[in-house]
Amino acid sequence: MALKKIPWSTDRQEILDALNAAIDARLPVTLRCRGRRPARSRITGIHMFRGRPYLILKKPAGLRDSRAVKELVLKVPGLPVLGFSCPVTRESPTVLATMLPTAMHQFELRAAPRLAPPKGSMATFFLAHRSRVSICMMENISICGVKLVGTPTHQISTGDIVGPCTLSLAGRDSLIDREVTIEKGEIVRTVPDDGAPGQWGMGIRFTLSDRERQELQEQLDKVAM
Repeated sequence: MALKKIPWSTDRQEILDALNAAIDARLPVTLRCRGRRPARSRITGIHMFRGRPYLILKKPAGLRDSRAVKELVLKVPGLPVLGFSCPVTRESPTVLATMLPTAMHQFELRAAPRLAPPKGSMATFFLAHRSRVSICMMENISICGVKLVGTPTHQISTGDIVGPCTLSLAGRDSLIDREVTIEKGEIVRTVPDDGAPGQWGMGIRFTLSDRERQELQEQLDKVAM
């Protein structure tokens, strides 16, 4: 499984509520460290220093270099798994201090990691009961689906059935050198591109036969090499 970070909140009160819930319940948190295994800790309080709020954390046993700490991850009941950037600004033998975050993200579990396809990769697809073909560029792709950006020939909506969809993966010099055709998919996300009128970002989730899954996985393995 793969994790994706997506924005959760920049609202100060919402962030404080989540942190205070973790403090009051003495919930464990995880410190993700650069080049090291994650460490377990706990938020013990919020302290004002020179007019700025700081989180006070219990210093994990065995943490030799606090500069390696890059992110704090916590799970408060009723909320998604949350995280935020956590550079250590001060420390003692028993505690760490980091500035109160101004933004938090949440983690979305994905069934498969997404890959950035070679430049020039595209998807050619029809919508069910529509006669014209759309051609859009790939932003990322996995065994479960593909994210596209471009100008479709028809208006698109979440829930539209796609098929067939030919995935054309570029090779050297952006020339297409391998293709996989998926007979059925579904548009699960649409986002207008504010910077390019008429363009859309869209996510397509695949419904794969065993043969299609094998063929697509073979091509994704080559992309990942």
